[in-house]
Amino acid sequence: MTIKSKFRDALPYLPNPLRQAISRIPEAETAEISEIRLRLGKPLQIVCANRAYSLSETGLRQPPDRTGVTVTRVMLDACFQSICAHSVHSWQAAIRQGFVTIAGGCRVGLCGTAVIQNRRLETIRNISGMNIRIASERIGCAEPVFQRTQSALQTGGLLIAGAPASGKTTILRDLSRILGDRHKVCILDERGEIAAVQNGMPQFTLGMQTDVFDGYPKADGIEIAVRVMSPDYLICDEIGDAAETDALLQSLHTGVKPIVSAHAGSLAELRMRPQVKKLIDAGVFAYLILLGSGVQCGQVLQAEALRRSAG
Repeated sequence: MTIKSKFRDALPYLPNPLRQAISRIPEAETAEISEIRLRLGKPLQIVCANRAYSLSETGLRQPPDRTGVTVTRVMLDACFQSICAHSVHSWQAAIRQGFVTIAGGCRVGLCGTAVIQNRRLETIRNISGMNIRIASERIGCAEPVFQRTQSALQTGGLLIAGAPASGKTTILRDLSRILGDRHKVCILDERGEIAAVQNGMPQFTLGMQTDVFDGYPKADGIEIAVRVMSPDYLICDEIGDAAETDALLQSLHTGVKPIVSAHAGSLAELRMRPQVKKLIDAGVFAYLILLGSGVQCGQVLQAEALRRSAG
C-alpha cells in the first residue's frame, strides 16, 4: 500500500507561530498525523494513531498535559479567516454544518458559540476550537474490501459502516480508483472530501472512468449523475436523510450500484437507522461491512452478504 498524506496541504492555513512548530516535526513522523487540534488558550496538539500529543516550539511531541505552543485568540481567528479564504460569508452553508473542507480534502471541524435564528443554526461565532483532519491517499487500502465483495458488487451495492475516523472516506476513494479503471463511476462529493477537486481537477487518483460531481447536494447529484453520465457505480459518503434515500431508491431501477458510507458503531446499530434500514430492506445493497477505528482503522471487523454472489 502506498500512503500519500495531505499533511503539507494544511500547513499554509495555520498562522506563522503554529506553522513553524508543526513544520519542525521530523518528516518521517508526519505521515502518522491524522489530526491537528487548536483549542483557545491551550497547547497546539497533534493526533497520531489515536493518541494526542502537545507540541513544543521545536516540533517535539510530548504528553498532552505538558505545556506547548499556546493557541491564542489572534491565532485562532487568523486560521478561521484563512480556511474561509477571508470571506466567511461565502462559507456559511459549510459553517452551519460544522466544518469547512480545505485544499487536499482536509476537513476542518469548528467549535464555538451557536447563533440560532428561527430555531435553526445560522452560523457559529467566537470560534473556540478547530480540528483539522488530515486527508490521506492510501493506494491499495481497499483491495481487501474489493476482493471480499467483488462477486457481490456484480449484483448490487455496498454499504460501508464505521465510527468517525474509521477510514470510510479513504476506503471509498480507493474503491473509486479500483472500480474506475474497470467501470464507469460517478462520485457525489458534496463536501469535497473524496476527490478534493481544485479548479476542476481531483487531487487524488480516482480511476480512468470516474466522473466527479463536486459540491452537489447528494439527493440532486444522484439524480443528475444517473441521468447524464449513466454510471455503473455511484459513490458517496455519509448517506442518511430521506431525500438522499429516495434518490438512491430511484437509482436502483436504472441498474446503478451505489457504494456509500454511514456512521454506525456496529451492523446492528446500522440497521436501527430508519433511512438505512429502508435501503437495506429494498435490496439496494448486496453487502455490508463494518470498519474498525483507532489501531484498527480501515480494517473490516464485520461483513454480511445480503445477496447470493453472482455465478
